[in-house]
Amino acid sequence: MNFRRTIARATAGLVLGATVLTGLPTIALADTPAELQAKLDQANSHLSGLYDEASRVSEEVNKTQEDLDATNAEIEQKTAELAQAQDTLSRRVASNYKTGGVSLVSILFDSTSFEDMVNRITYASKVSDSDAQIIQQVKDIQSELDQKRAEQQQLLDDLKAQQSELDGKVAEAQSYVSSLDQQVQDALEAERAAAAAAAEAAQREAEREAENNGGNYVPNAGNQNSNSNTNSNTNNGGSSSNSGSGSASGSLSASQRNAIVSAAWGKVGCSYVYGATGPNAYDCSGFVQYCYAQAGISLPRTSYAQGACGTTTSNPQAGDIVCWGGHVGIYIGGGMMIDAGNPSVGVSYRAVYGSPWYQTL
Repeated sequence: MNFRRTIARATAGLVLGATVLTGLPTIALADTPAELQAKLDQANSHLSGLYDEASRVSEEVNKTQEDLDATNAEIEQKTAELAQAQDTLSRRVASNYKTGGVSLVSILFDSTSFEDMVNRITYASKVSDSDAQIIQQVKDIQSELDQKRAEQQQLLDDLKAQQSELDGKVAEAQSYVSSLDQQVQDALEAERAAAAAAAEAAQREAEREAENNGGNYVPNAGNQNSNSNTNSNTNNGGSSSNSGSGSASGSLSASQRNAIVSAAWGKVGCSYVYGATGPNAYDCSGFVQYCYAQAGISLPRTSYAQGACGTTTSNPQAGDIVCWGGHVGIYIGGGMMIDAGNPSVGVSYRAVYGSPWYQTL
């Protein structure tokens, strides 16, 4: 993996996130309710973009943490191999020096570290070529793993900094939307109050005119022809839920699909939290991982890995994974899904959007 390229990508994402709010409209005191509503719609669109970017960065954090954990595990393994190499080298030194002029005891006990011991032996020109190769191999392994861990840790730090920056911008956008929403409500209320006052004034004027014309006043109760034909043809037969009961794709059994979908429904209403895996809060991949676990299926942690599980299908069934960008959810059927969307919607049942693809196991 090219960590520098990934860091560059994360930095570019940070720049993108930093520019998301630049197009937010300003609020003028003379704005009409319709104008305020248009600005509220625009602000909500910006907030949705921030949520999507923050979700993508969260999945990058998950993936990088997973990579770093794997590297740390590899380092632990190599540390054990290093200890064994040290023991082997010590035995070699004992064999090489037991009849020489240098005391093995002084080498072992006077050295302040393993590297110091190696340097003493090297400088004394008593180490064989094979010993020198072992030493160099150990040092190369340590250097390579330390560099790999440093790069991964730097990437993780950069992504977390980007995530923190986005969190601040999300909070700012949420506050802006809430303020603007209140202004819309206030403006609508003011408009309704003004209309009611105007109607009342018009009625009083009409009453005065009627009195002046001999009392012939007919109250204006509105359009009496209410045209009560509500045309309640709801066409319930057209709701076509398409719950995925057709020919199943993949190797998931019907009971497994039912378990996945049931688990998804059971978490509707839970909160969305970056990096969360339950039981009461999830990010998108943590939610999908949980649902599949209820069917006895172990999935990888990140959305990127989950989006590559199984096979891609053009005939998705309930329980399949719906994927787009860095996001995943559980397909329910009929163009609907349950997913941990963002902090605004949490875990919710909603229509599939964007340009998704579907993975079936």
